[in-house]
Amino acid sequence: MTDETRDLRAIKLFVGFITTVIAVIILKALASIFLPLCMALLLYFLFNGMVKKFVQWKIPRFIVLIFLLFSIFILFYFLGTLIYSSAASFVEKFPAYSERVLGMIKSASEKLKIPIGQVENYISGIDWTKSLDSITAVLSGTFGSFAAFVGNLLLVLVYLIFMLAGGESMTGRIDKAFAPEQSTRIKRIISDIESQVRQYLSIKTFISLLNGTIAGIILFIAGVDFVIFSALLVSLLNFIPNIGSVIATMFPVLICFLQYGFSLRLLLVLVGLMVTQFTIGNAVEPRITGKSLDLSPIVILISLIFWGYIWGIVGMILAVPLTSAIKIFCGNIPTLKPIADLISAD
Repeated sequence: MTDETRDLRAIKLFVGFITTVIAVIILKALASIFLPLCMALLLYFLFNGMVKKFVQWKIPRFIVLIFLLFSIFILFYFLGTLIYSSAASFVEKFPAYSERVLGMIKSASEKLKIPIGQVENYISGIDWTKSLDSITAVLSGTFGSFAAFVGNLLLVLVYLIFMLAGGESMTGRIDKAFAPEQSTRIKRIISDIESQVRQYLSIKTFISLLNGTIAGIILFIAGVDFVIFSALLVSLLNFIPNIGSVIATMFPVLICFLQYGFSLRLLLVLVGLMVTQFTIGNAVEPRITGKSLDLSPIVILISLIFWGYIWGIVGMILAVPLTSAIKIFCGNIPTLKPIADLISAD
């Protein structure tokens, strides 16, 4: 390898690194634009095939689009209402839980023979109002205000309707813009991304709903508060691989502990949720999904960190399908194929 070749490779690596850094900064700074766009793109991959089938059945395309967009809006609006109302109910009932925490601390101090005076001085120094404000801030920071949620939902639907409306003529525009060989490759890349992402989202949605439903039944039988909110949280966080199910299980277990303390009921809830997560995550889901995305476990972990840093919890939910799309894209470009091989599970 000549010095000129080495210098050229070093320049390419440096330019690639600078480009990546700039892209990350742009994605993070303009999250309010790119995040709804990515969500609309994933919904496009999920529903585009269904729209094509309805059009093949001689149903007018605009009727299909109107019905689909209206259904998506009603579904997400209903889910958003449940989440926000449940979160508001939790914040409202927090003072009652704080009193139970105080009782548990006093009881533990008596059993451990810690001087009651010191415990009471410590408890009196706790500002529960600030704790309540912190919880509210976390909820607001995670989900945003309800008005912002509805606004982002409408923005996603606007992006989606343009994608679905323009998807029909996309093939013709690609054929006109590129040579036959390039056109075929581009259409194959788009088709592969759409097929694999649609398969992943469909299966993951089913698995998440199954997980949330079983968790809700367990919590309802055990008489734990916030059953609906906990079930929605389990379903939503199940889209985050590996760590999502663990985080989702912690909330209902904590609520059960605050309600009933250390008891047989708490143990049964904990065991029931852990068995459900383990069975579905390690037995049911792998059999259904197989190797549909073909991503290395370490790559999935890194993608969770990366997209979580850029877009928070929503970014972690979108991490796997976005990384899968990047892998498929790189796998069809000769110069980028080594990247696809590195992040592949095989």
